[in-house]
Amino acid sequence: MTNLWQQPKTAFVYTDKLSQYQLSPEHPLRPVRLHHMHELMRASGLFDLANIESPAPRTATRAEIETAHDTDYVSIVEVISNGGIAPGMGEFGLGTSDNPVRHGMYDTTLLCVGSTLTASELVTSGAADIAFAPAGGVHHHAMPRHAAGFGVFNDAVIAMNAMVDTGLRVAYIDIDCHHGDGVQMGHYDSDQVLTISIHESGQWLFPGTGYVQEIGSGGGSGYSVNIPLAPYSLDAEWHAAFDAVIPALVRAFKPDVLFTQLGIDTHFHDPLTHLSLTTQGFNLAVQKLGVLGSEIGKWVAVGGGGYDLSAVARSWTMALATMANHELPEEVPSTFTSLDALTKFADTPPTPTDHRYLEDIQSFNSRTLNEVRSLLFPKFGL
Repeated sequence: MTNLWQQPKTAFVYTDKLSQYQLSPEHPLRPVRLHHMHELMRASGLFDLANIESPAPRTATRAEIETAHDTDYVSIVEVISNGGIAPGMGEFGLGTSDNPVRHGMYDTTLLCVGSTLTASELVTSGAADIAFAPAGGVHHHAMPRHAAGFGVFNDAVIAMNAMVDTGLRVAYIDIDCHHGDGVQMGHYDSDQVLTISIHESGQWLFPGTGYVQEIGSGGGSGYSVNIPLAPYSLDAEWHAAFDAVIPALVRAFKPDVLFTQLGIDTHFHDPLTHLSLTTQGFNLAVQKLGVLGSEIGKWVAVGGGGYDLSAVARSWTMALATMANHELPEEVPSTFTSLDALTKFADTPPTPTDHRYLEDIQSFNSRTLNEVRSLLFPKFGL
């Protein structure tokens, strides 16, 4: 698939400070995954390319955080982060196994949000055609008044609020295995943001939402799109769903900016989820998003879920190369030693699903697509 940008100005917004903390010793989200990713990108020569720059992220301000979150919630996160005692923190979703409290959580989350804001500002100002902030996106479950699903401050909502405030229309596409419920909530009544989430159905996976019937409210009715898929959907089934819905809706919406959440917990080795994508299946999605981004002219990308360290490092390295229109070799460079046993960027695909279950998967996904097209396509004249 050809990227219509030949030499896009690509910004990779990152600092290794974003990998140097721990949520808890047993927590499945390991920020060190970003360090491994960065080392693989470096070993692959991506930072030697003329059209990739690596600007440092700024830190978000409290005022920016409060465009998406209640003041008392922001305050309690700050108090806990500084070692204070907060007996009522459970009300705010804090102190759970998913969202444990830790020293410094306020500052590291502000830096994460700031990385997404930096990427957004580079793209909207024209300083970059594409900007990728891999530390962002993982907070897509965070709600206005509480933490959820490893997310504290919802960087995507905050960044898109800033864009909407300047009069821009945004198409948000979330390919994380989990439904992007916090982002959907943040723009549920808006016709300025089209939110699309393609994910494993909430019938089987956290957060238990993201059904087709969740289409927005008030003036935003029709601008929230959900594509719940059956567990164990392989590359072919996932892409059939993507192709059937997403390009047509984005083009009909005519956004000023494309904003994508590139979670790689869809991978067949991911320990928390049940979809069955390969790294090459993921990268094909990035290529398709790149076509949409090139048509729109502005593309902001963030990371997201991803709990297999190999899949994260390889997939997001492949994504950055795709954004810059650079072809990686098949083999992982021998100079990369940050993780053991990585030999190729692409996967050997998983064993095909038993034919009986494949029919069930295709039938479930087909029903989803028929419901989406029936419910939402008329809104956009499709």
